Amino acid sequence: MNAMFEELQDASESPELAERADLTATEAADFIRAENLSVISVINDFTRATFKTRGGRLGSGMGLLLEGLWGYHMSRALAPHGVEIAWIADDQYNDYACIDAAAEWDPVTAEGELFRIEAKTMNLGAEESKAHFAELQAGIGPNDLLLVMTWSWEPEPGGQRVWPKIVEVFLDRALPLAELRDQLHIARGGTFVDADYCPDGCEPDLCQHDGEPLNANGKRERLSGPESRRPSARVSFAANFGGLFRMIGTSSADSKRQLELIRRANVTADTYVSFVRKSKGRSDG
Repeated sequence: MNAMFEELQDASESPELAERADLTATEAADFIRAENLSVISVINDFTRATFKTRGGRLGSGMGLLLEGLWGYHMSRALAPHGVEIAWIADDQYNDYACIDAAAEWDPVTAEGELFRIEAKTMNLGAEESKAHFAELQAGIGPNDLLLVMTWSWEPEPGGQRVWPKIVEVFLDRALPLAELRDQLHIARGGTFVDADYCPDGCEPDLCQHDGEPLNANGKRERLSGPESRRPSARVSFAANFGGLFRMIGTSSADSKRQLELIRRANVTADTYVSFVRKSKGRSDG
């Protein structure tokens, strides 16, 4: 036990920082992708050693802890290159900014940033309702990353306790995935608001709804969509757009064909579809 705590104490010490970032945004994004499996392995070793419990509650908040551990350990891996992971404090789409550790960072102007990262965790035994990737393409940078981790309460061999284990992980650039999401949204009969023809009658130059998704019934899918397209007086928006698993769902022959065409042309999309199908298989099983 003492050896384990000594290892944790060593891990809490900050690694030596480089004087300045020696990675470009593209190189840092690629570095994070390459290091990710090692980071996940470290997190699983830690949670297996320290979070054994009876019960395994679904609404435990464990997903947020796993996201925090990912940010901490990935930041340690980046530190020798003068780069770190910073938490974005405000209620924004992204959870993290990848920043130059030696630079002044302004989360409002993005000064000092290389790119941003959105992190999502999904318990394989829970519903998907809160897990959405709904940021518009206009708000996603070319090196911005999307991290999705599925996890479950893993039984301890021969025992009565469980521990939170990250099971499957997707980590890649977010923009190609947004392109997949939007193409399938259209294939299912959805549309996107054109500033020149906004349902709210906005002046094109002042329209804040440009690019907002509308479902096949013409109702808005995000809170920031046109007010005239609210689904009903009781709810503000439909909230189906960008469901992490649902967004790749296809039922018609047309949408299935579209999905396969996209997978052939979009490597990130192909990887993500495989990730979802593998995760759903574990969830259903």
